[in-house]
Amino acid sequence: MGSGRSATSTPRTWLVIGWILIFANGPLFFVARRFLDLPGTWEGPVLRPVIVVAIGTGLGLVLLDGERLGGYHLRPVPLVPFAAAVAFGVWAAITTLWSLEPDATLWRGLGYACLPFVAWIIADLDSDQWRRALAAGAGILVVSSLLVVVARPEWGTDVNDDWRGVMTNRNGLGPVCGLAVLAGISLLASNRRRSGGVLVLLSTLTLLGTGSRTAWFALLLAVGVASFVVVGRTVYVRTPERRVIAAALVSALAGAIAFVAAMTVMWGQSTFVQRRRIWDLVGDHISDSPIGGAGWGAFWYHPELHLDPLLQRGSAHGSIPELLLGGGVVALGLWLVVVAIAFTGVLRVAWNEPGADSWLWLAVVVFLLVENLTESFVLWFSYNWILLIAAALRFGSLRRGRVQSPTRSASTPKAVSDGSGNTGRERTHEPQR
Repeated sequence: MGSGRSATSTPRTWLVIGWILIFANGPLFFVARRFLDLPGTWEGPVLRPVIVVAIGTGLGLVLLDGERLGGYHLRPVPLVPFAAAVAFGVWAAITTLWSLEPDATLWRGLGYACLPFVAWIIADLDSDQWRRALAAGAGILVVSSLLVVVARPEWGTDVNDDWRGVMTNRNGLGPVCGLAVLAGISLLASNRRRSGGVLVLLSTLTLLGTGSRTAWFALLLAVGVASFVVVGRTVYVRTPERRVIAAALVSALAGAIAFVAAMTVMWGQSTFVQRRRIWDLVGDHISDSPIGGAGWGAFWYHPELHLDPLLQRGSAHGSIPELLLGGGVVALGLWLVVVAIAFTGVLRVAWNEPGADSWLWLAVVVFLLVENLTESFVLWFSYNWILLIAAALRFGSLRRGRVQSPTRSASTPKAVSDGSGNTGRERTHEPQR
């Protein structure tokens, strides 16, 4: 990657870092509650304006084709995942018609319909920009949380002395630490040993402080799956012998046994017992409106429906029940389209082009998916949903089943011939058909 490209793309990298901080949500609540003495609500004077501006920035950069940061056109994105992600937001807005809280549902739905434009900018980053943006964004959250825990423990810890830092709770900080660890490992693999080592060390320490079992499980599974695919494929390409295949099969079997054993142990712990109880309670309400749900995000605005104390925690503690609760099977179907394309696309690229770049994307996608199983990341304007959309847009199939390489600069112009044997440069800015 040439220095010119890196220099002109710096604003995009900083923009994505800012988005990570904003769509982590926690810092916005932290500022509203700790410094502005506000209750910190989604419709308050801090969260909604900042989120709207952040989403509007992404929308504007995509629509203003010739005025993007660095002067480079965004590459085309696959139609199916982009349309599914936009349709998800549109459907969320449509649920306003029968929502229990129409005003809240409408602005959230319209915001979700525009989130794919933010994801488009992220998907357009080249591998080094993406690695640096993730490492910096997650790293800032980790370091600031550590400082809060040390300087103001009454702010940075909860009633159980679990660390939450600048996030709202330990289950908000834990996933951020997990992403920071993945970014740190990727930096180490890219010969940035000092920054990568420091990031892994600080993030692991903070993750231990959170006590988040889900984040640990998701992190270990993400590292295991990504390493198995990338390292296994690399070894097989270099040594395509039967003993390599046999070793891979044995490793896969051992991994599957370890996964089942871990799930068996975790399933009986109090955290997951409570979650299963919450899912049962939410299921009673889902059955009332299985097709369209109760309106996107509306259920949690009505305390009279939260008779059980477990429902007073503000979410269904799982994206799948949350989707069914707010948007019914239609919302779940659209979400699954994006998630399936993201996972299969990045898995295909990791298999075809094993390396540090594809390892990071695969690990991040696996991590985000596991986190969605026990936390309602899809309910909030979360980096989780945005990054899954970005993965689907980057690795989903384009024409003739092609996928975007993780190592190719997404916005780099293609070489074309002018018919005289000379090669010119053509910007890839035509819309996907």
